[in-house]
Amino acid sequence: MYKIYINEKPLILISDDKVKDFKNKDNILLAKYPGKSKFLFNYIDMLEKGTKFEEVVLYDTYDKKIYNDLKKIAPPVKAAGGVVFNDQKELLVIFRKGYWDLPKGHIHKNEKKKDAGIREVMEETGINNIEIGEKAGKTYHIYKNKTRHLKISYWYFMKGSQKELIPQIEEDILEAKWVVIKDFLSNYKIYASIKELLNSILAK
Repeated sequence: MYKIYINEKPLILISDDKVKDFKNKDNILLAKYPGKSKFLFNYIDMLEKGTKFEEVVLYDTYDKKIYNDLKKIAPPVKAAGGVVFNDQKELLVIFRKGYWDLPKGHIHKNEKKKDAGIREVMEETGINNIEIGEKAGKTYHIYKNKTRHLKISYWYFMKGSQKELIPQIEEDILEAKWVVIKDFLSNYKIYASIKELLNSILAK
């Protein structure tokens, strides 16, 4: 299964054997994938313009078939970032373009994902001496500049303790700070994909 966020709502790609899990859900559009990538534009447009449905779910024999077709019309861009906690179990967050987010950024050519994640966290928050751990998850969203791109973000658990943070103003980051994760999820304006990632971490 793939969950790709578009305009804060998910386009979910599943295989036939998962259809039963969605048939009785309310407020979703469940449809058989027609088999050609050009048809995906219709569903992407629907989500970009706003829809009454909470989810759009497409299915085919193999979910990867739809995913591979999606990459043909929205070329992937890869990023890496950190789910960073301090000794008080507070979470490191940033504020950029009206949303609170986790620090991340593009992976450079020939750069390892973990190295990119550490570099981006350090650049965006001014933190040093980070310890990196296991993978924390992966998120997907589609954004549109001149053309559409599928953003694939790889997240890693990290640990830091620096109190004084320096937001990367030149990247439109206005604030970086430590927060209590449950308070963050309840009281801050957060992207839906980030909220889902953090809730999945709390549930483990």
